[in-house]
Amino acid sequence: MNKRTIAQGAALLAISSYISKLLSFFYRIPYQNLAGDFGLYVYQTVYPLFAIAAALGIYALPVIVAKLTLHHPDEKREVLWSIFYVLLAMTVFFGVLGWWIAPTLAGWFGDDKLVVPLRAVTCTFYLLPVIAVLRGMFQADLEMRPTAVSQVSENAVRVGLLLLVTYIGVSMQADPYWIGASAHLTAIGGSVVSLVVLLRFAKGKIGRPVFSSLHIRRVGKVLVTSGVAVSIASLALLLMQLIDGLTFVNLLGNTTETKIEKGILDRGYPLLQFAILFATSMSLASVPALSTAYRKHEQQMMRQQLETLLRSGLLIAAAATIGLMGVMRPLNIALYQNDEGTVGLIWLAATAFAASIAMMIVSCLQSVDAEKYALVGVLVGLGAKLALNLYFIPRYGMIGAGMATFGGFAVMAAAQWILLNRKFGRVSAGNAFYRRLVLPVLTMGVFLYLIETFFQLFELETRIGAALEVGILVVGGAIIYGSMALRVRALSEQEWALLPLGDKLYQMYQRRRSI
Repeated sequence: MNKRTIAQGAALLAISSYISKLLSFFYRIPYQNLAGDFGLYVYQTVYPLFAIAAALGIYALPVIVAKLTLHHPDEKREVLWSIFYVLLAMTVFFGVLGWWIAPTLAGWFGDDKLVVPLRAVTCTFYLLPVIAVLRGMFQADLEMRPTAVSQVSENAVRVGLLLLVTYIGVSMQADPYWIGASAHLTAIGGSVVSLVVLLRFAKGKIGRPVFSSLHIRRVGKVLVTSGVAVSIASLALLLMQLIDGLTFVNLLGNTTETKIEKGILDRGYPLLQFAILFATSMSLASVPALSTAYRKHEQQMMRQQLETLLRSGLLIAAAATIGLMGVMRPLNIALYQNDEGTVGLIWLAATAFAASIAMMIVSCLQSVDAEKYALVGVLVGLGAKLALNLYFIPRYGMIGAGMATFGGFAVMAAAQWILLNRKFGRVSAGNAFYRRLVLPVLTMGVFLYLIETFFQLFELETRIGAALEVGILVVGGAIIYGSMALRVRALSEQEWALLPLGDKLYQMYQRRRSI
């Protein structure tokens, strides 16, 4: 398989992951419009448990499977079947345990009626082992198309079924808890479709079952050590949401008003996820080069790649964060029909900067086999989030939860930065870059403030007006920020080329200067 084919496969996998995450982001909007904030509370409170399992099957476990089979190419079949057995045992154990302790978990969430949605989530686990192993098998052979097609198919079917079930449930005026449970059960349909797609690609490649106690012990050890480190480090945002689910109602009281407030808070997490996805996907183009330099023990090249990644990451993360904060009020109205909870959602939006930096550093550390460093940084941030929740939520409610998420990711980013420096020595984007970043941020911030003030002054923030305002803010803000970043030379020509369409923007700017 030539390098071009490998690069095309990697690009296809990246695109499919992006599409899958976009689908996971957008369906929350019609779901809230149909089921309301209380319905969103029911769905989103237990959602992190489903999403963690789904993310393991889509991202973390296939990577671990691929690594294990690559390390033992002569024993590939034994390794694959051993992984399947271990994952199957773990899935059955946690699925049965989850069903059994669902009443206890509901008590931890502060709402006994969540038992039914929690048990629905446990039913979605059981196809995870075979899907993860098949995806990992293909990725080990550098065949990315099966994984890409199965990812998009799974999410498209799940989202379509979820919205259909929700519409029917709301039309029948069904109990919100049963609607939430039914919505989660639609994931089984997506998993079945994903499995069918993978089995079609795998025809003739699976082979007869093999049982090896030696390989099972070896695989189990790796999954419990490196697997846990990779998984937790990759799921920081979901774990933050889980902490909110476990603390919010418990701290404020099991009332309808509290649950609606939690539902309003849950509006913000998909938007935050999208901002982080945008920032990290735009700036991680240098990670493969970093990994290559690490394998070749080229210390100077590693440092250059890290500094390049930090500069591009900080530039995009700052834009995503200021932009999301600036559009949050009209975006809240356009997507969710009113501006309730905007202040708390702005605190969540402010989190995008630190969260993006933390996730970029996690990707860097994982690319150089430093998963345990990444895990430590994530655990420190999660501990800070929990402590801040306990302090802020009783005092400020939803706003306090947003403040705690901001603080948790700030601590996480700082911890990851310290660990990155411990691993590679002192790494910095450079003082000159920080000075150059100020003008684009301020200019875009002023533009967003003026447009927002204009629309509020003339009372133009109907749902349609808010959607128009969001369009103006996004397009105008992006043009202003990009123009100012080019003018102050925030990045070099080589660094602009690493960003999607960055080389074209740089060339356009140079042509304008020469006229």
